[in-house]
Amino acid sequence: MVVVGLAMSSLLLASCIGVFKQWGDETSLAWKAQTFEFQSLEGKRVAVLNALVGMTLEGYRHQVSQSLFQALSKKNYPFQVISPQATKNELNREGLAREVSAMALDYSQSGILNLDVLHNMARTLEWDYVIQPSMAEFRQALDTRLRFFGLRVFQTRITNLRLSLQLWDTRSGEIVWESSGEGTMAGEDVRDVLIPFGDITQRLWSNILTDFWPRESENEVDTDPEEAF
Repeated sequence: MVVVGLAMSSLLLASCIGVFKQWGDETSLAWKAQTFEFQSLEGKRVAVLNALVGMTLEGYRHQVSQSLFQALSKKNYPFQVISPQATKNELNREGLAREVSAMALDYSQSGILNLDVLHNMARTLEWDYVIQPSMAEFRQALDTRLRFFGLRVFQTRITNLRLSLQLWDTRSGEIVWESSGEGTMAGEDVRDVLIPFGDITQRLWSNILTDFWPRESENEVDTDPEEAF
């Protein structure tokens, strides 16, 4: 009984301590057009398109775009970022929904956004640039490391995530900037605690965006990555 009591006390103490997490990521700038300068974005309208995701990940499509918008919004960038919701509303209102759906399907196969559709966006909606986000991988694995009298005590949850984005000029139809990143989070706890998908993606997006605007304002509003979890 004493042993059981001590074990249960240790279990309760561990549950009070909370979740222990480790995060690691690697980001890379894949492409920047020689003619593109970040300062040329000042005062421009930049729309976030619906995300392209890997097979079996379709249910995360909107969340990927939304988390990117939230990461962009936390930066003090001198351009207007149009949310995924506003992007869809404007496209539908101007009768471009069918064209954009066809463009997205073509993009999933060719990796190219149709020039005519981009021109329509620039002319009709006055969008200067669009951001095309993608998620190639989101995977979670659970490993139980310790059991006590048949009860699961400690477990490790490992999350792997791969994201990328492209910035397209709606007038020239060119990719002017492209970056990607991979992140891994490992967390241990005595409880079944899930980290919200949006928090994980937003964290990786924030790190991918670190090279997006080289002259960040001193008044930039951002969240400490460690405080996000």
